[in-house]
Amino acid sequence: MNIECSSECLMKTILVATDYSPAASNAVEYAAQLARSLGSTLILFHSYKMSIHASNSLVTSKGSSKLYQRSEKQLADLAAKTSKRHGISVKHALREGDPVDAIKSYMKYNVAEMVVMGIESNLKEYKLFGNTTTAVIKLMQFPLLVVPNDIHYDGVQKVMYACETSYLKDNCELGVMKRFVNELKAHLEVFHVVTKDEDERSLDDMERVMARILHDVDHEFKYVNNAKVGDGIREGLERFPADLLIMIPHRVGFFEGLTKGSQTSSMTVKTRVPLLVIPNEKAC
Repeated sequence: MNIECSSECLMKTILVATDYSPAASNAVEYAAQLARSLGSTLILFHSYKMSIHASNSLVTSKGSSKLYQRSEKQLADLAAKTSKRHGISVKHALREGDPVDAIKSYMKYNVAEMVVMGIESNLKEYKLFGNTTTAVIKLMQFPLLVVPNDIHYDGVQKVMYACETSYLKDNCELGVMKRFVNELKAHLEVFHVVTKDEDERSLDDMERVMARILHDVDHEFKYVNNAKVGDGIREGLERFPADLLIMIPHRVGFFEGLTKGSQTSSMTVKTRVPLLVIPNEKAC
């Protein structure tokens, strides 16, 4: 049975990228069940590259057409199976080219409120389509949910928000996060890593700001003390287990150090929960 989504539904459309790998297939299952919970339409997205020979025009246009048709059928079949299995509306979109560029181009002209991708979380450097997940996070033009390959959807009852209010835009009301949490009927843990530079007064100010913003959300505050924010978040997830972690990048160049261990990329690898990254520009 399909779940109808009201006109106020936040996630009317969720796009999930797949290359048919185990990590991507798990992400498709996770996204499908999430879409059912939210009453959303799911779009299966796949990009393919022509072979070197084809790109050098050594393959006829007929051969290229057959490649497209095979890819289209494979994706359409998966969409039909996913729709039948989960009782949701599933569409599909096929594009040629580099996955990152293809997703960016598609999202520019098509509406999807969230993109879902999978990661191989047992790798030292997480990979999807090479290192596409890393590259897509760096684009940060849309909310991106990164799902570890060994995490399966079992509902979202508790969400942890790694909070740093000093970086929020003025008058930000965190509308995207609030509606997402409320639609899932989840409990929100506003989590903050207390570094050595903070005092009790600054924490009181943070709680006052967040309490005003989250007046209509079921929430509570959690803290750990740690000089390093990334280590503190990992410690927090161990002490206060959650079904999903939300982070909001806060400055230009935040992801420039991805390969050097920036906090958000580190979270995708070292935590065992899905990570929802919401761009600062979209968060409010």
